[in-house]
Amino acid sequence: MKANEKIILTEQEVLNHVQEAARFLQEKKGENTLVLDLKAINSYFNYFIITTGNSHIHLRAMGRELEKHLLERGLSGNFKPDFESNWIVLDYLDVIVHIFTEETRGFYQLEKLWADASVVPF
Repeated sequence: MKANEKIILTEQEVLNHVQEAARFLQEKKGENTLVLDLKAINSYFNYFIITTGNSHIHLRAMGRELEKHLLERGLSGNFKPDFESNWIVLDYLDVIVHIFTEETRGFYQLEKLWADASVVPF
């Protein structure tokens, strides 16, 4: 496989990666981790993973460690995230990971914005 070649995953493989990533964030002490299935209500991406960190250092560590974890499994993000933000976004095409401070998560309330999405157990 060439360096710039994209891996095509089945729906089940994507779901497996999503659930594994959510469990990984939980193990890294992410709080109130949630996986939303957006396939029925959005045509751009399939899943959101949302979690909360307890400090900027915690957010940054979770984001960097998750990036490393997914890269080891052959998945790479679409752009370089801002690890200094109160809202770290990791874009993996079908999966968007949102790592928030508690205050920022409460302000944007993605769970309410995407309330029609179903919750995926992990």
